[in-house]
Amino acid sequence: MNDRDSVIIIGSGIGGMTAGIVLAKLGYRVTVVEKNKLPGGLMRSYTRKGIECEVGIHYVGALDAGQPLRQIFDLLGVSSRLPCVRMGDDGIVDKYVLPDTTFHFPPGIGQFEENLHRAFPAEPRQVREIVSLLRSTLQQFSLKQLLFEKNQEFDLSLHLQPLEHYFDTLGCSHRLRGLLSIPLGWIGVGPDECPLYLWSSSLASYLMSSWKHESSGAAWADAFAGRFRELGGEIICDDRVTNILVQDKVVQGVLLKSGRQLNAPVVIAGIHPKLMLRMLPDHALKPSFRNRISSLEETHGIVGIHLAVPEQAVPYHSYNTFFVEDKQPPRSGVTFFNVRRTSKPGYNVISLIADGPYDKWRQWEQTTREHRPADYREAKERETAVLLDRAHRAFGPLPGANLVDAYTPLSFLAWMDSPEGGAYGVSRSVRQKFKTAALHRTPIGGLHAVGQSIFAPGILGTALGTLRVLAQIVGPSVLQKQFTDLKIEGI
Repeated sequence: MNDRDSVIIIGSGIGGMTAGIVLAKLGYRVTVVEKNKLPGGLMRSYTRKGIECEVGIHYVGALDAGQPLRQIFDLLGVSSRLPCVRMGDDGIVDKYVLPDTTFHFPPGIGQFEENLHRAFPAEPRQVREIVSLLRSTLQQFSLKQLLFEKNQEFDLSLHLQPLEHYFDTLGCSHRLRGLLSIPLGWIGVGPDECPLYLWSSSLASYLMSSWKHESSGAAWADAFAGRFRELGGEIICDDRVTNILVQDKVVQGVLLKSGRQLNAPVVIAGIHPKLMLRMLPDHALKPSFRNRISSLEETHGIVGIHLAVPEQAVPYHSYNTFFVEDKQPPRSGVTFFNVRRTSKPGYNVISLIADGPYDKWRQWEQTTREHRPADYREAKERETAVLLDRAHRAFGPLPGANLVDAYTPLSFLAWMDSPEGGAYGVSRSVRQKFKTAALHRTPIGGLHAVGQSIFAPGILGTALGTLRVLAQIVGPSVLQKQFTDLKIEGI
């Protein structure tokens, strides 16, 4: 083994860990550098007052045997290590609580169609058309087609068409389009800018199957890190890459904050593209490339709280709740609730997430977590009070409830270096379709990018995008053989 076989990965989130595990399996000497004290990125939960607090993993789709995310996890060798439970046994994956009705998002497209017809009896044609689109999306939703077929993309018209325009074409009512826009909270883009394919593929993945982890995101992070180390990979934590070293437009390695230099002919940046940009020398890039990346618009920030509640007050249930205050389609006014068991006897935890526009918090972006000023803390307390009020309106009285923690977009900025505190990376809007095309490619030889900003947000979107990049690094046939050697169905 020599330096020609070395790879350095910046960041240990789902993108970095997926790349690291696959390359380690292929015999590369892989080093992952993580700025935080523990690996895992947004996968990793944290603990406050003895309660596990989730950040990035609330539930995932397409994890049944033979489905795309399960096939990827089988390839990585982590499927049996991830403690999770299938959602929807009671007929509900998500409960949409709207001002004038309650809708159950069920497991399976057949039941989804029935529920839509029941909720919108005056729009049978619209419902049939929408379900037909989702069925078509499901037919294309195979790992082989997503990764290895030449025509990897959905129909171009779906790429170019905003979701709102699609609703207009069908003549959907405000009620129907408002309900169908709720899942955009997974994507971070509004209906007027979300590409139809991104909405339909995200929705389809959860209709295939939906899964919720049984313990904590930390268990997922540890499963990925443990598997990577078993394969000989090295993780350097509590240090950060300050410079990506480039000579004659070819990557040479990285320089760490500690002063340590790591040499390798391949560097994979599992971080936000704007962070990668800051690490590169000015001479390495044309101004046009820098301007393209630096001008990318971000997805919205989020605010959230975690509440410890006696299990008698709020019993555990596997489904999620979306509490909608506005009657109009845009995503504002939607609060996500997730109830989970904890390791603290007699208590469950409710996690609440809502939109948190960054402009509200921008004035404090130069402050650090340890030195937030009083007016920031006051603003955070006001936001917490709003979320607590929503919790009481969604669940009723919560006797014995205790606030465990609260966070704002600045929390994401501090923890993940996420520009503008964006929760879902770069906005994959129709308006940015040309700017976001081929973000994985850089003009520097040996430098590649992965992460939720590169292909699509979420666990599945990030993993798929990472595998596409790996196919370019090692060759499609080499990557495909990894799947076929495991006899993974459909590959």
